[in-house]
Parts: sequence; structure tokens; C-alpha cells
Amino acid sequence: MSELPLAILISGASIRDGETSVLTDLFEVGLQRLHLRKPDSNASEVSAILSKIPEAYHNRIVLHRYFDLLKEFSLGGYHYFSGEEPKDVNGTQSRSLHKLDELKNIGGGLDYCFFGPVYESISKKGYVPKVSLPELGGVLYNFKKGKSKKPLVYALGGVRRRKVPELFNLGFDGVTLLGSIWGKKDPVAAFERYQFIERSVWAKKEKEKGFIQRLLAKDET
Repeated sequence: MSELPLAILISGASIRDGETSVLTDLFEVGLQRLHLRKPDSNASEVSAILSKIPEAYHNRIVLHRYFDLLKEFSLGGYHYFSGEEPKDVNGTQSRSLHKLDELKNIGGGLDYCFFGPVYESISKKGYVPKVSLPELGGVLYNFKKGKSKKPLVYALGGVRRRKVPELFNLGFDGVTLLGSIWGKKDPVAAFERYQFIERSVWAKKEKEKGFIQRLLAKDET
């Protein structure tokens, strides 16, 4: 599995005119991971979307539902719906969590998970947080210091650009984007503005990692 990006984009729930063209443009400007989630569509309609996206980008797409389409397309992974049993997946495996106990007790088997909403949702009216950020920070801190392998945790719900630094400082491994991209007139330009933040956060993480490595090397001498 290649290194996961700091920002993951979830598709809009409904199919839009010209959507595949916009998705292709997003991949071309640097989108590394798209979650294709179309709960209002059937398998044939989702298959038609995938057929219109260049195959070169298929390994960046994670599918929600319609597991059998993974036999038809070489995609990047599968995202389980609530209560769905684990399957044999050629790619990453992920799941959405909404309760703190679910996050605390999550075991191995998943590469990453979404947790939220962390803020009031942009795309879903009335979809508000049920867990405080300090509580979340404590759980994420325990994840980091624990010895057992845990999935990466991505913040879900109400993620706006100005909130991204706060979420990384809290201990999230990444963020998921939805309403903050698809709610804009130009989704591609909106995503590119997030990329600037992502590069800044990545640079900071690399700098911190290098500092820690230097400290460890010093201890060994």
C-alpha cells in the first residue's frame, strides 16, 4: 500500500452532469484518493462513472458499496458500510465511525477510518458533533502511544480550510473533504487551495520526523 494522502475527497451523493470530467480534472491537479460514494445510484450507474474515468486513475478510487464492481475495475480499495462484514479486498480497507466507543475499540484489519462529524456538517443539515474535540484528542493520543497497530484516523464532517491545522494538532492523520469542495462553483480550484495546506502540513511533519530521527541518532552515539 502506498502512503496515504493527508486529504481524501468523498464524491457527492448524487450523480451530476459533467461529474466525470470534473473528477478527471481533480486527478490531473493532484487528487490522490477519491471515495466514490453514490448511495442514490445503482451498480450500473456507478459502473458507468468508472468507465468514463481514465484507467490511469482507477487505483486512486475507493468504492463504497457495490463490492462486485471490484471484479470489473482495478480500484484502490473498498469502504465498508455500517455492519458490513470484512471481505477479501485487493487494496485498502476502510470504514466510517461515529461513536467514540467504536473508535476506542477498533482493532486491526483496516488501513484507515473516518470519524465524525467533528464539526457541523457542510453538506448535511443538522449533522452535528456528538463528541467534544478534547475527548477525541485524548483517544487519538492513546492511539499514537499504543504498541498495537491501529488504522489511520481521518476527520469527517464540516472540514474547512481554516480548521485543518487544528485537526492535525489534535492528532488526526488526515481530513476528508466533501461539502467544502462540492459546494463551490469551481471544485477543482477549491481542492487546489486545500493542496497548499496539505503540502504545508506535510512539510511540517517531515521536519518534525527529521528532528526526532536526529535525536534518536544522537542517543545511539
